[in-house]
Parts: sequence; C-alpha cells; structure tokens
Amino acid sequence: MLDSLITHADTAGAPNIVGRYRLLRVCPDPVADEWFNVGIYFEAADGSRHYRLLENMEAFKCLYGAHGVGNLNNLLSVVADAAEAGSLNELGPHIRAGQERYAAGSSTDEILSQMFDTFVTLSRRQTEEAEPKERTEGLNTIDLRKIVLGEVKSKYRGLYNRSFHDKPISLADPVNDEKREYDLPIFRQPKLGNDTTRFASIISAFVKTDINRAYHLDRGALTLLNARDVLKQKGRSEGAFFILRPHEGAPGFDEQIMRKIDDDIDTAIFHFRHDKHFHFEVFDDPKMLTEYAIDYAS
Repeated sequence: MLDSLITHADTAGAPNIVGRYRLLRVCPDPVADEWFNVGIYFEAADGSRHYRLLENMEAFKCLYGAHGVGNLNNLLSVVADAAEAGSLNELGPHIRAGQERYAAGSSTDEILSQMFDTFVTLSRRQTEEAEPKERTEGLNTIDLRKIVLGEVKSKYRGLYNRSFHDKPISLADPVNDEKREYDLPIFRQPKLGNDTTRFASIISAFVKTDINRAYHLDRGALTLLNARDVLKQKGRSEGAFFILRPHEGAPGFDEQIMRKIDDDIDTAIFHFRHDKHFHFEVFDDPKMLTEYAIDYAS
C-alpha cells in the first residue's frame, strides 16, 4: 500500500518521513449520533505505526459529564489497542477510522502534532480563563521536550548542536548496515576515539490519561533498548532515561493517579534496573530534569 510513498521518499529534496494518516473518531452517544475526532493514526512508509490520542478531557466533560468521560476512556482504550495492532478496519460500531491521506514531515512527532492540533478540536483551549484547568492535565512529552531543548538552545548553543536533537537520529546496524531512525533527544558522539557514546530519552509521565502515559513510556523504553543493542556493537556506550512525574499535590493528580503513574514508570524502567551502563532518573520539576540532561550530555 505504501510502496509509492517509499519511492517518493527517495527523491531529492523529499521530507524525512512520509506516510498515511487517518482520523480516529468515536461516537459516545449512539442516540445523538455525534462523532468526535479523538486522535490521529499515522503509518510511515517503512510500516511503522504511530498515534496520538486525546488527553485533555475538559471539553468533553462539559458536554457529557464525568460519566461520559469514563465511557470515552473505555473507547480510547479500544482505539489504542487497534492502533498498536494496525487493525483499524476492525473497530466496533462506536469507533471509526477515517480515509487514509498522505502526510509528510521532518519527524513522526511533527506530523502527529500538526494533524492533532488541526483536527482534534476537543483538545483546544477555549479561553484564557481555561488556562488553570489545562494545567491540571499535566505536561505531555512533546511540550516537555520543547522546554528542555529550548532552554539548552538558548543558553548552551554549542552543546545543543553537539548533543541535543529535536528530530529522530539515524543509526546503522553494524551487522547488516540497515539504517533506522531512533527518537533520542540526547545523542552525543564520542569526543575522542576511546570515549563513550551517550544517548537518552526524555519522557513525561505527568499525564493523567493512562493510555497516553503508558504508550509514551513504553515507546521511550523500547527505543532505548533498540538503540542500546545497536550501539553496543560499535563500542562503548551508555544510556539514560529521564522521566518527569507530577509533583506531590499537583492539581488534578490524586493519590490513586499518582500510584498508577509510579507503577507505569516502574514497568518502563524494569529492563534497565540491572544494566550498569544505564541510568534512569525521575524528576518532578522540568527545570531539574533540564539541569541533569545538560550535565549528562556535556
């Protein structure tokens, strides 16, 4: 299905990533027959699958109340499972995936972000007065990385150019020389011939929706594991996993949600616990995370 896109991607001046996106829609009330865009699914030309789902439930809560939010979370869980498996043509009567449409950009995150902001209107803030409520939804990974990389770029331009990346990096497998992209916002080549390659992921668990939080944590962990397997064949390397969690008493994040967040973090870092070449740090302040990231990448 995507063969023509692969050919398209090989032409001069083509964008880094090409593929097809689909709108993900749900109908929480069959009687009213109202359909809402709740996410974006994107399949790249290489067959990799990516998606982003609605996290901020405030607008939906205004329409259907707290009970409606519970129903929506159930529907989102079904959508997430289908997106992971790529089985979007086998959804239930209350869920639809739109027609495939061409999309291109410098990274999958950029494509998802642009499409999401355009089509998932339930996620938009309606007024400036809504700002405090928005903050109760947390800080997603995309926005966290903008904060970290923006701080580094403004104060340490040389370090930013050497070690920080706002787009996926490309690594070649030493066995078959196959190149793949890795979403690593920190990647520092050895300074000297016998130095160590450093790489890291930055992920936010400061997210209230279980599905989105678990997806980004699992994706970050899998990327680190795959990068580790490639880099260890090339020489010395060490990796890090920087995770943001809500601070104690964060508005909208009660004790039950905090316990679930910590469980999700424990699951994500399980594979690194006994790896002496891996570090994982959990922060409740983006500024502190940024400081550690700068120190690690220097």
